[in-house]
Amino acid sequence: MNPIRLGRTVLFLLPYILVVSGVLAASKVAAAPGGTGVAFEALGVTAIGALWAWRRGRRNGY
Repeated sequence: MNPIRLGRTVLFLLPYILVVSGVLAASKVAAAPGGTGVAFEALGVTAIGALWAWRRGRRNGY
């Protein structure tokens, strides 16, 4: 695959991967004892991915 196309694909998918992995990690560690801090960190990763995807959507005008 063309390296430029691969890079664009990765940059397109990365915010959505951050959202999904952040939610999954937060839900997994929230039930563990002492996992509250880690859950908030995972939700922070989710927020970064969501903001990135939202900003890119606003820039491209959907």
